[in-house]
Amino acid sequence: AVLAGYTVAVVAMTQIDAPQTIFLAGINRGAAIVIGVVAVALVSDVLAAPNVHSALSDKLKAAHRRVGHFAIATLGGESADPIESANLLREITGLRPDITALAAESSRGGARGAAARSAAVALVAEVSAVGALASLPPKTLPCLRKALGEALACPLRERSRALQDRLQGLVDVGYADLPGALFARHALDLLIQNSRAQDAIEDVLADRHPARAIHAPIYRSRRAALRHGLRAFLAVLISAMLFSLSGWPFLSWGVALVAALTALSATVPNARAFGVNAVIAMPIAALLAGVTEFMLLDGVDQFPLLAIGMAPTVLGSALLLTCSNQQLASIAFLVLVFFVVILSPADPQAYNPETYLFLSIIAIASAILLRVLLGTVLPTSDELRRHWYLTSAQSEVHNLLVGGRSPRPDDEALFRDADRIGQLAALQPPSNDNRRGDLRQAVYIFGCAAAVRQVRTKLAELSARSGGLLVGDAYSALSGCEPRGLRQAAADLAAKGGELNQDAHSAARSASLDLIWVAFLLEASPSGLDPHRSTK
Repeated sequence: AVLAGYTVAVVAMTQIDAPQTIFLAGINRGAAIVIGVVAVALVSDVLAAPNVHSALSDKLKAAHRRVGHFAIATLGGESADPIESANLLREITGLRPDITALAAESSRGGARGAAARSAAVALVAEVSAVGALASLPPKTLPCLRKALGEALACPLRERSRALQDRLQGLVDVGYADLPGALFARHALDLLIQNSRAQDAIEDVLADRHPARAIHAPIYRSRRAALRHGLRAFLAVLISAMLFSLSGWPFLSWGVALVAALTALSATVPNARAFGVNAVIAMPIAALLAGVTEFMLLDGVDQFPLLAIGMAPTVLGSALLLTCSNQQLASIAFLVLVFFVVILSPADPQAYNPETYLFLSIIAIASAILLRVLLGTVLPTSDELRRHWYLTSAQSEVHNLLVGGRSPRPDDEALFRDADRIGQLAALQPPSNDNRRGDLRQAVYIFGCAAAVRQVRTKLAELSARSGGLLVGDAYSALSGCEPRGLRQAAADLAAKGGELNQDAHSAARSASLDLIWVAFLLEASPSGLDPHRSTK
C-alpha cells in the first residue's frame, strides 16, 4: 500500500503539466519497480541475505524460554506483573513481519512460515494461561505446582504427557476444592500450549508443515486508518495549494515529495517523530547529492563511475540502517531514499547547478511543510490511540458476552488481541502513570476475552453432544454478564451433566469450570468491560 501511495505521487504529480506523458511515465516506473524487485531477490538468493530463517528460529526459542521462566516464577509464588505479560506479548507478536518474510526467502519458506505462525500463536496462548494461573491463590495445590514447574523447566515429553493425563483426570472427575479445579483446568492449558509451541519450533527447524494450519491475524484500528487516510489527503491538498500560490519552479516535485513522505509516514508508529527526522535528513541528502554530482562525478557520463560515486552514500546509509538507534536508522533511511531523488541520475546527466539548487530547496521546504502538517492536521496522539485500543477491546469482549460470535478460531483471535496489546505497549506511557495502568487494564480484558471465547466453544461442543438441552441457561447467564447467574448456571450444568455419557459429562464439567472462571473475572473488575467508561 505504501509503495502504491508514493508511486502514484511520483507518476501523477511530476507529470501534472504534461498529462499526455503519464502513461509512459507509469510504464517506466512499473518497469523500474520490477527490475528492483528482481535484483533484490537475485542478490538475496545468491548471498543468502537476509537469512530470516536462522534469526527467527533463535528468536522463537528465546521467546519460548522467557515464557517458560515467566510461568515457573509465577508457579513459584511470585506475582505476575501485567506489564511483563504485555511485554512478552509484544515480543511474540513483533515476530510476525519476520514470519511473513519466510515465505519469500526460499522454496521451503511456506512450511517454515506455517510452523512459525503455529509457534507464535501457541506462545501467546501460553502467556494467557500463565496469567490465569497467576489470578488464583498462590498456595493452591503446591504439589501440582511443583510438578508443573519441573515439567516446564525440563520439557521431557513423557513427563509432560503423564502430567497432562493427571490434570485431565482432575478436570473430568471434578475436584472438591474450586480453586484446585480451576488450577487444574488452566495448568492443563499451559502444558498443552507449551507442548504445541515446542513442537512448532521443531517444525520450523526441520522445515516441516505443522499439523494444523493457523493464521496469525494482526489488529488494525479502523478509526486510526480513516484518520490517517484523511490526514494524508488534506496534507497533499494543502501543500499543493501552497506550492501553487508560491509560483516556484519544480513545484510539482514539491507536491510529489510531500505525498511520498506522507505515504512513508504511515509505516511508523510516531508520525511526528518521522516529520522531525525528515527535516534533519533532507538537507543531508541534498548536501550529499551535491557533493556526488559536482565533486565526485563532475561531468562524467560512464555508468560504472556513477555507481562508484554513489557507493559511499548508499553503503553508509545502508549500514546505519542496521543500528539500534531508531532515530538514526530512520534518518539514514530517508537519506538513502531522497539522496537518489535529488541526484536524479539521467542519461545523459545534465549537471545543471540551477536545477540542483531548486530541487534541494523544494525538498527541504517539503520536509518542513510535512512536519508542520503532521503536527497540525488531525494529529493522532498516543493518548487518543490508547483510548481507541482500550475502547475497542472493551467493546469486543462485551459483544462476546452478549452473544456475538468471533469470526476467527479462539487461538487466532487470541493472537489478534495480543497484537493490540503489543501496539499499546509501544506507546509512550502517560506522564502520571509510571506503572502503565492502561496495560494492566488491557491484559485484564485480554484474559476476559479468552475466557469468554473458551466457554462459548465448550458450550457449543456440549450442545452438539447433548442436543442443545443443557446450555440455554448458560448462554442467558453470559448475556446477562452477572457473576451470580453464571455461578448458578455452572452449578446446574455440573449437576445435569452427571446424567450424560462420559464424553458429554467431561464437556459439561469443563464448561462449568469455564463459566465459574468468567464469573470470577467479572467480579475482579466489574467496570473493566464497560465500553463507555473513560479510559484516559
